[in-house]
Amino acid sequence: MNSGVIIYLITPLVSALSQLILKKAADNPKYKGVATYLNFPVIFAYGLFFGCMLLNVVALRTLDLTTASVLEASGYLYVMLLSYFFLKEKISRRKLIGNLVIILGIVLTLTL
Repeated sequence: MNSGVIIYLITPLVSALSQLILKKAADNPKYKGVATYLNFPVIFAYGLFFGCMLLNVVALRTLDLTTASVLEASGYLYVMLLSYFFLKEKISRRKLIGNLVIILGIVLTLTL
């Protein structure tokens, strides 16, 4: 497994974490007006997004675009799990089956 694969499996997780931070900051009644957009959690989350984009550009030097796009789909799995644990969202049978298909696709892409 080369470094590009590892990067493309980690950056969707970091991106999902930054989305979670943005969601929590948006729901925080403490931030009003301009402070809704200019507070530490929001700036930190966008910094994480930017870092992920830079790492993805680096990873694309070692990966086929097809492989990279399949690995990027792991973000759906991370979002489902993080929203379950931190936002108390339900995991429906449909979401679970969809994510299992994504995992199967990733495994098949990496092994074939």
